[in-house]
Amino acid sequence: MSQQRTRREFLSQVGVAVAGVAIGGVAAPGCAAEPDEAGKPNRKAADNSSPRVAIARDDALARGRVGEHRELLRKLLDAAVQKVTKQADAVGGWRSMFRPTDHVGIKVNTLGLSTQPAVVDAIVAGLLSAGLAAENVIIWDRFDTELAAAGFKLNKSARGVQCRGTDAERYGSGYQRDIEISGEIGSCFSKIVAEEVTALICVPVLKDHNLAGASLGMKNFYGAIHNPNKYHDRNCDPYVADVVSHRFIGPKWRLTVCDATRAQYNAGPARHPGFAWPFGGLIVGSDVVATDAVAADLLDGERKRRGLKSLEDDKRPAKHITTAGARGLGVADLKKIERIDV
Repeated sequence: MSQQRTRREFLSQVGVAVAGVAIGGVAAPGCAAEPDEAGKPNRKAADNSSPRVAIARDDALARGRVGEHRELLRKLLDAAVQKVTKQADAVGGWRSMFRPTDHVGIKVNTLGLSTQPAVVDAIVAGLLSAGLAAENVIIWDRFDTELAAAGFKLNKSARGVQCRGTDAERYGSGYQRDIEISGEIGSCFSKIVAEEVTALICVPVLKDHNLAGASLGMKNFYGAIHNPNKYHDRNCDPYVADVVSHRFIGPKWRLTVCDATRAQYNAGPARHPGFAWPFGGLIVGSDVVATDAVAADLLDGERKRRGLKSLEDDKRPAKHITTAGARGLGVADLKKIERIDV
């Protein structure tokens, strides 16, 4: 979309798109073609201090199945949270980010190389240590079928940690009716992120993306809108930043835990075992932009070690990270980010 396009022209285009196209090219029932003026970007002021991003690795994580290392994952994640938050212990770190009254949405990624359920289990354990009730936690993505295929156990009851897709019942059922405008996007948002949660944890996978360069934390929230297929031009920029700028996401996002237990350095986001990368770790940060910036740098470094072009030279730089930093959503400059090895 052109930056010079008028608002009336843009809204007209959005109305057409919503009427005929949704996730996977299927129209989302109940998504009205009238824009909601309330859905304007809510930009988070950048912190003047250097954000911390923890890189927690252990060679054992690269061996066997990830689910065999649940206790190790818990220890690594707790150590990373403690370092990122600068608290005396892990429980203090979790409590500094989440209140017992919060309703926390854990956004996983179940497309291609998926978030590992054992990583999410470690996150849930951390939240419970901070005093949250299990019923106040929901693990979610787009579809029940994708969650189940990735190994997550669905739970739609009122007891325990919930796990369900936005479209838990049928296509379009879980999206708000009104279009929300944020920057250049016009989309219906998942009711889970819009209405049910007060805080968000993003659990992407460290992997390559054939258009955006990297599919990390911010790109993961394309799974929160009904029409992500409309926003992949220009390396998905500025659309990724537009999505996470929205009041349903930006102000609620407290933590990123990038699942790098099993990573992919090329040909993503679809799974390609030939480009598997046994990173064996987690990349953790409370600055959503800084965490993506560090993860993208690690990805680019691995590509170079494998003799591949950099993302920039391959004409698919992760421009959305720079754009998000320029908007004050976090820190994108690697020189201003403190990396901590755990």
